[in-house]
Amino acid sequence: MRLFVRKHTQRRTRFIAVVLSLTALSVTTTFISCAGTAHSRSDTLTAHAKDEVREAIALAISLSRSGHIQQAMDSVAEALDMARDTAALAAAMEAKAWTLLFAGSREAALEALAQAQSLGTSRSPGATVLEFRLATGSGIAEARRRYDELVAQATLSGRAAIAIAVMLGEEDFRDVPIRSHEDASEYATYLAGYSLSPEPAHSSSALAPASSPVIVVSRMESVEADDVTLAVARISCRDALAGRGRFRIVDSESRRSAMEELELSLSGTTQAKDTDKAVGDLFSADFVASGCIIKVDSGWLVSFCLSNTGDGSIVASDFSMVQDHAGIMATAQRFAASLDNLAPRNL
Repeated sequence: MRLFVRKHTQRRTRFIAVVLSLTALSVTTTFISCAGTAHSRSDTLTAHAKDEVREAIALAISLSRSGHIQQAMDSVAEALDMARDTAALAAAMEAKAWTLLFAGSREAALEALAQAQSLGTSRSPGATVLEFRLATGSGIAEARRRYDELVAQATLSGRAAIAIAVMLGEEDFRDVPIRSHEDASEYATYLAGYSLSPEPAHSSSALAPASSPVIVVSRMESVEADDVTLAVARISCRDALAGRGRFRIVDSESRRSAMEELELSLSGTTQAKDTDKAVGDLFSADFVASGCIIKVDSGWLVSFCLSNTGDGSIVASDFSMVQDHAGIMATAQRFAASLDNLAPRNL
């Protein structure tokens, strides 16, 4: 299903706030239902104030995802100033925590999230994912432990559960359906800035001595991304990996007719891992590098991933919000550098 998402703009106006996609805070669920029917002018003004808070929070998240941290903090301050109940205050504090995380201030984000949770409101899906994201700062083992706790508490469901499974490498983001603007926006918030590095089990010790892993650079998936942008992402990934001097790189486009036949034979396959295993067999490769690009209000969510062709499992991944093709190229360089421990540099 194609999405029709407005292009991002930096003007902080009320009109833009209204058309922004709903974010990971599940603000609609928090604010949209009011007890009873607002018959009085006082009730009408209260509902309007809640809408104002909701719009300020949505704007803050969108701005923070796209790197406009100071403007995002201004919107957070506006939301905090307008909040008139604990639910609104907790949501605004949660937005502040997300903004601080995107700004790279993990300790401050932890403090803001703790303040939001101290208000005693029910934990939102966004807060659950944020807890996991902050736990990764202490290592993936700590993040997995926190994930197990959240599962045991039955606080994970829907897009929040899927996003955490993606971050752990237990689910392939290419298999995740993006059916609406809300899907795209929420996943962008949950995943932007996250990366999964190869674990020791995937290091070069598992390969033959003095060998270099063979990586096939395959096509990128798209949600509302144009063909030129997809080509830039694939070529940037290929060139970045080749530039590391540690891998033997094969471009799937070098055997286009064979790939077309393979894709035709796999037309009924629903999982990306099955395609990656078949591509690995076709090229006698160890890994497949691929990913997806999703258009959202604040730019593109760019995802690169590396899968093991033996079982199709995700070895590494990187998720970034970018505004242009230069941002895609920079993301590809960072992703390629994260794979250095897969093999020694070729001499």
